[in-house]
Amino acid sequence: MSRNSRSDTPRKQPRQARAQATVEAIIRATAHILRTKGWDACNTNAVAKRAGVSIGSLYQYFPSKDALLAALAERHAEAGNKVLFDAVTATREAPLSLRDTVKHYIGALIALHAHDPELHRVLVEQVPRLKGGLEVVRRGSTQAATLVRAWLESHREQFRHIDLDVATYMLVTSVEALAHLQVLEKPKQLTREVLVTELAEFVLRYLGVRDESSPKNHAR
Repeated sequence: MSRNSRSDTPRKQPRQARAQATVEAIIRATAHILRTKGWDACNTNAVAKRAGVSIGSLYQYFPSKDALLAALAERHAEAGNKVLFDAVTATREAPLSLRDTVKHYIGALIALHAHDPELHRVLVEQVPRLKGGLEVVRRGSTQAATLVRAWLESHREQFRHIDLDVATYMLVTSVEALAHLQVLEKPKQLTREVLVTELAEFVLRYLGVRDESSPKNHAR
């Protein structure tokens, strides 16, 4: 089966401004329905009506409900990576301590998940079951990992002796998982502020940074 024949893959990419506006309206309508009514209420007819386009126009770009979800997941992943990139840029322009830098990154990631929790919940639950869902998730995580890996490399001398590829995987996976769970489970004892503080402590201790005033004294 070719990639373009898959039901979770957009049929074509919009090139003209009018077509781009149509696709944007369709994706926004999909997000609105998923956010307010949930997965079961979302279908191509409902999305087309909400977007103010004909069902034929929708099918020009999205052959199915799964294709709509895949496009929305891609958009969500791009937004997440922009948040992390902006966080990295901000810390480069105004250097912070390791602890404050870690808290800044984690806070940005958690804020992203908390920004639209109902939509995020649907994406977390439904995207992995798509044929290309794991690829979408993996691609987003890979981009985040690239930023984290570069940061670890730039501060290597301040951490315990560790394989940075392993550290990157451990940190990205752990932080993302806990951020997801806070959105899905909403534990009362784990406010956003507490989660940021505790995750920062976890990251710093994992990296071997207990006393930032003398990081090189730690065992290697």
